[in-house]
Amino acid sequence: MNWRRKISLEREVARVEGDKKNGKIKISCPFKITAFQKWCRIGLVFRFSETIKWYEYNSSLGLQFNNYRLSIADRHGKCLFSERRSFMDFGSLFKTAYSGKRFLGRYTATHRGEVAILDFIPPHPGRYELDFDLAADEDFSEPGHRRMTSFQELVLWVREGVEPLRGPGPGQEYPHKRIDLMKVRDIMTHPVITEDEEVLVTQIVKDMAEQGIGSVVITSENKPEGIITERDIVSKVVLRNKRASETKAREIMSSPLITLEPDASVEEACEFVAKGGIKRVPVVENGSLVGIVSVRNILTKKPGCAKRFYPHPEVRVLASRCKKALCLVVSCFSFFRAKRREFEREEKKVRDIMTHPVITEDEDASVAKIAADMDKQGIGSVVITSKGKPAGIITERDIALKVLLTDKEANGVKAKEIMASPLVTVKPEVSADEVCKIAAKKGIKRVPVVENGSLVGIVSIQDLLRRKPECVREFYF
Repeated sequence: MNWRRKISLEREVARVEGDKKNGKIKISCPFKITAFQKWCRIGLVFRFSETIKWYEYNSSLGLQFNNYRLSIADRHGKCLFSERRSFMDFGSLFKTAYSGKRFLGRYTATHRGEVAILDFIPPHPGRYELDFDLAADEDFSEPGHRRMTSFQELVLWVREGVEPLRGPGPGQEYPHKRIDLMKVRDIMTHPVITEDEEVLVTQIVKDMAEQGIGSVVITSENKPEGIITERDIVSKVVLRNKRASETKAREIMSSPLITLEPDASVEEACEFVAKGGIKRVPVVENGSLVGIVSVRNILTKKPGCAKRFYPHPEVRVLASRCKKALCLVVSCFSFFRAKRREFEREEKKVRDIMTHPVITEDEDASVAKIAADMDKQGIGSVVITSKGKPAGIITERDIALKVLLTDKEANGVKAKEIMASPLVTVKPEVSADEVCKIAAKKGIKRVPVVENGSLVGIVSIQDLLRRKPECVREFYF
C-alpha cells in the first residue's frame, strides 16, 4: 500500500524524442513543475553503437567521447544549471552492457547504452526550459587507438516527485548526479540586523529583545566583520564579570566572519553549517552583507536536512567506532539500520528520546554560577529546582535579556528572579507527536519530563528532530 502511494506521487511532465541531424541530436523543451521541494529527474534513454580498437591496449583510453551540453533555465531565461562535458561522464555511471573480444594483440569493444539520470531540486514551482545538445556521431583516432560511435536512439523525459534512487545494499548509492538548483539567496533572511563595532552590548541585547533574534552581525565601516550571539554574551560578558553598559561589540564578537555567497547551493550551505557546527552564516556579495542563512532557514525549505544537523544517536555511535573496526562497518550499519526501522515503526514515547540525567540548579543559585555551569557543560539551558522539585528553567536568552538588559551584576541575581515559570512539563509515557505539538504551540525549545513529581529527563527540539525529522514542520512552518 505504501509502495502504491509513493508511485502515485510521481508525475511525468515532459517526454521528447531526439532526432539526429547532421550527426547531432538537439532537444529543447519546456516543462512545468508543480511539486514544491521534491526531487525531480531528467532521464535519457539511449541506444548507440560504438567500436573501439586498441592496437596497444590501454584501458585509460577511449573514456572521453561525444561531448554534450545540458542546461536548465527558469521562466525568465535565467540559467540555473549548465554543464558541458563528455557523454561518457554522464552515461558511464549507469547500467551499460559491454561486449568485446581480444584478438591478435588488439581489443575491440561494443557498447549499448540504456539510461542516464540527473536528479535535481528546483528552487520553486513553475515553468522551466531544458536544452540538450549531443555530438551523436564521432570518428576519432589517435596513436594505438581508434573509436567510432553512432547514436541510434535518444529519448529525454522529466518526472517530478520522484524518490531518490537507493543502491542494492546497505550504505550503497547509485552514483548518478544530484544537483540542487535552489541557491542560498532563495532561502536567506534579509535585511539583516546589524550594529557597529563601537556599539555597547546593552544596545545589542536590546535589539535582540525587540527583534526576537538570537544574533546580530557586527560591522566596521559598514563592512561585516563579526557576529554576536546569545552564547557570546553569556560567555564573554557574564562569565568575565563585565558590565554590558561598558563593553563594546568589538570586544566580544566572533571574528573573522565565516560567510557564504548568495549563489552557493543550499546543499553547500547545509554541509557548511553542519560540518562547522554553527547555526548562522552571513551571506556576502561583493563585500556587502545581503542576508543571513540559519539552520532554521535550511530546515524550513528542506526539512529532510534535519538528519544532517541532528543525526540519529545510533549512527553517531557507529561513526565513532569506524576507525577501530572498519571491517565491521557494513554489518553494524545493517544492524543499526534494521533496529532503526523497527524503532520507527513503533510509536515513539518521550521516555525513548529524552536526554537524561538533567543538569539542574537550585533557585537560590546565582546567575553567575549558572552561566559558568552552562559554559562548562556546553548546554543552553538549566532546569531550576525548589526544594528538590522542578520549578522553572533558565536559558542563555533569559540571562542576556533579564540580567544584562537591566545592567545588573550576575553575581547579585538569583535564579528564581529570572527563571521562566510555571514550568511546562510532560510525562515520560507521552508520545513524541504530542510533545512536539506542545513545544510548537507554546513556542519553547525544551520540555522537562516529570514522573511522580521528580525530574527524569528533558526533551529538546534536537531530540525530536533526531528521531522524528518530520517534526520540523511543527516548529518552523
